[in-house]
Amino acid sequence: MKKFSSLTVGEAVTTVNKTNCAAAVKSGSLEVFATPMMLALMEEATCNAVAPLLENDETTVGTKITVTHDKASGIGTVITATASLNEVDGRRLVFDVSATDDKGDTIGRGTIERFVVYSEKFMNRVNGK
Repeated sequence: MKKFSSLTVGEAVTTVNKTNCAAAVKSGSLEVFATPMMLALMEEATCNAVAPLLENDETTVGTKITVTHDKASGIGTVITATASLNEVDGRRLVFDVSATDDKGDTIGRGTIERFVVYSEKFMNRVNGK
């Protein structure tokens, strides 16, 4: 694992459409950007932030999410999630995350915690090997 710093930042972008709206993912009945999809976009931003710093068989797994979804976004809205590394404690990484729409309004924010793990060792444990 390379050295992580507060300069570690990642981004992910999507456009709200019929497949990532609340009605489609069954987290509500409206055609607005679904909260679970916003969380997934934020997690994608955290993964993008650390990807260049991971070595060999390393990856990260999510362990804690504390996020608010503050503003609805309709079909066609472009959403950008940003993740900034806030804290490093050994293999534990804590990110400040936010999501903004194409008008520049913040639609959600919070923190996501991830741990650096070795893929093969982790999956062996999951699969009982």
